[in-house]
Amino acid sequence: MKAKRRVTFSVAATIGLAYVAVVLAAPLGLWLLGIQAAAGWIFGGREYVLSLSGAAVVCVLFAIVVIRHRALVLRWWRPVAAACAAVVLWTVLGLAHHGIAQTVVGLRITLLPLALIAVMAALGQRERRILVDVMSWLVIANGLAAVAELIIGPARLVEWGFEEDRAIRYIDGVFRAPGLTEFNAELGMLAGAYLLGYIALWLTAGAHPHRRLWHAGAIAAAVALALSTSRSGALLVVGGALGAVLLNRSPGRVRRRISLVLAIVIAAGVAAGFAVLGATGASSLRQRLDVWAGLLDGVPLLGSGFGSAGAATTSRISGGPQVFVDNYFISVALQFGPIAAIALLGWLGYLLVRLARRSATDPRAVPLLAGLTGLACASLVVETWEYGAGMMCLIVFALYGSLRDPGTSTPSAGSARPLRMPGVPSLPGRRSRPPAGEPVG
Repeated sequence: MKAKRRVTFSVAATIGLAYVAVVLAAPLGLWLLGIQAAAGWIFGGREYVLSLSGAAVVCVLFAIVVIRHRALVLRWWRPVAAACAAVVLWTVLGLAHHGIAQTVVGLRITLLPLALIAVMAALGQRERRILVDVMSWLVIANGLAAVAELIIGPARLVEWGFEEDRAIRYIDGVFRAPGLTEFNAELGMLAGAYLLGYIALWLTAGAHPHRRLWHAGAIAAAVALALSTSRSGALLVVGGALGAVLLNRSPGRVRRRISLVLAIVIAAGVAAGFAVLGATGASSLRQRLDVWAGLLDGVPLLGSGFGSAGAATTSRISGGPQVFVDNYFISVALQFGPIAAIALLGWLGYLLVRLARRSATDPRAVPLLAGLTGLACASLVVETWEYGAGMMCLIVFALYGSLRDPGTSTPSAGSARPLRMPGVPSLPGRRSRPPAGEPVG
């Protein structure tokens, strides 16, 4: 009976997460197909219900995971209680600062990636492989859409109803394709996350990707990243790849040298692609530096609560002034206070040191090294945590590469000894047989 319930949950969670991936990674595609308008018609003109439905699915799945693993929650009741108290504190601060609507948006944006991590960690490796397949198809579709948009041209796209200054954007005089996402930065983060996850698997001994679909997804991600001209996405890839190479202490000097050469080639290729497209201007970076200079002046010690900076301030229901940050560490300081930002930086440094040491004996640490270093680098120039599609893609690859059986040459279905994140409880995933015909070695 328990086994049947586990299978039922795994199937339902995989379908639900696939739906969430589509909602996050292809909102423009859903608009083109009329699905967004249909959802709006059903719910009285509220077209945003479609995007909220993805968050609702994740919340339901997260609640089921907490109930199924309540013994683990009770075992870690002290940190769980502290986390809940922190959420309540910054929710109250947000309500006092800018009202309930914007605070709820900030809560959704901030907690969604954490819920995704918990749900995906509770799945088996077979289900995570299926989710990588789903992300591959979505990245391929986004890459093809970006090429089509470049061929059609922004003028014709505006005639078709694409929104100017959002889907149609010019930065430094260059058209930046949105693909099937809402704007180019989302496409860049999605493509960068996929490309980094793919590279991290190649840098991980025994986890090399062999599926043709994933190779096609990597090619599409490279094209999408170039056409989006997102330097934040490029920094995510280059920073993560270099971090996985330089911090990786796994044995094999030849392997490390090849990996370093590969990372340098990737960095040079991204830079060359941007140069060809004419996207090497630094005006947007200068604008960010000017904004950062005055943001931290007079910040409360505990911040202003959820939703006081970043995407929540630009939502249609925001009740306060728009606060553009383009640096997630500063965003954390504004929302949760300078102490929280310093603690986050310290925790990231601690994790990277621990994972670098772990990589000497366990190559499964490499995908986590790549993801964390890439995330830290990109967070210096954009609010990475707030890009749902990119974060979901990065989480899928990181968990797929790290929660595998260390005794097999490719990730197996359900690790009996999952890699533990230092200081973070691990959820036991469902064990299942490897998919038939999956290449090994």
